[in-house]
Amino acid sequence: MRFWSVLLLLALTPFAIASSLLAQSAGSSAQQDALRAAQEKALRAERRSELLRQEASNAASTADRLVAQRAVLSAEIDAAEAQIAAATARIAIISRQQELQRAQLGVESEPVLRLNAALQHMTGRPTVLMMQPGQREDYVHVRAVMATVQPQIIRRTSALRQHIAVQSELRAQELRALKSLGDARSQLKSRQTALARLQSAAGGKAGALSADAAIAFEQAIAQGERARDIVGRMDIQRLSAEKASELAALDGPMLRPGRATKAAAAGTAYILPARGKLLSGFNELNATGYRERGVRIALANDLRVVAPAAGTVSFAGRYRSYGRIVIIEHGNGWNSLITHLGSTQVKKGQAVKQGAVLGSATSDAPEIGVELRKNGRVMDIATILG
Repeated sequence: MRFWSVLLLLALTPFAIASSLLAQSAGSSAQQDALRAAQEKALRAERRSELLRQEASNAASTADRLVAQRAVLSAEIDAAEAQIAAATARIAIISRQQELQRAQLGVESEPVLRLNAALQHMTGRPTVLMMQPGQREDYVHVRAVMATVQPQIIRRTSALRQHIAVQSELRAQELRALKSLGDARSQLKSRQTALARLQSAAGGKAGALSADAAIAFEQAIAQGERARDIVGRMDIQRLSAEKASELAALDGPMLRPGRATKAAAAGTAYILPARGKLLSGFNELNATGYRERGVRIALANDLRVVAPAAGTVSFAGRYRSYGRIVIIEHGNGWNSLITHLGSTQVKKGQAVKQGAVLGSATSDAPEIGVELRKNGRVMDIATILG
């Protein structure tokens, strides 16, 4: 009978509900994982943004503040993108739950609706049922069953109301998630616009600062060159004064008066002390920002270094950051300085001829420097090379 079949469906309803809940739990597991990952990423991005914002407020110089502000905006953009991902995952979960709730609501409401229709059909015409043979007993049973089933109907109706309330709450959550998504997208657009403005303003400031920096750099080079020349002259004068008394007592060969001056003026008595590649010339700007006071030569195979002109060694040994150096006095105020030697073969007070071996360059970095001075003033070697 239809009435008993409806009761059977009502009895099987809890099993259908349990199966639906299991399917809901399994289907949303991956979405929950995605939501947790997106939320953790958003939280990390927000913490990083806050730390960078504090660093930006503590930055002392304009350049540091500019870099810090750019980093803050980039971090806020990352945070907004993570919030968008979290909101999208939340909306997907809510949509999934809504679908499952609608399906579950349909499953749970169907037996109740069938039972209600059967009861209305069987109790709507009691007189007719009682006049039919064999139906009077069924009518009595229906009345008894209705009294028993009524609490079950009330309970099912209450469950349906709860599902409807859950649907309403899910809809409200969906609206909040959509609003959160819209806010995150607006924040992302705002931060991207702010970053573009910052970069544009930084470009304008960088142009002005570059011009000022170029002027300041040239001034610093000029000041550095003057300071370096002063230190160099002081060093040469000090070394010359220390060795002057020692040289006066020596009986070594002496240059004939005017010989070095005449040869230097003729431009044929000066040679480069080593064969190799010319790295930089006189007055060229080097990598440290100073202008060269002589020439720098990179030696190839032959590491020997010779005297560029005849004279007397006034100093031979290690000196500050120049490595081993040799200073040769040519007479009449002329002297040569050879720097960055690996070893020396001459001693102070020793007379040397042009081409005599002074020492050798280092094997790991075979590079020497040569400077020529006249009365303490740096001269261009190229003008008197033979």
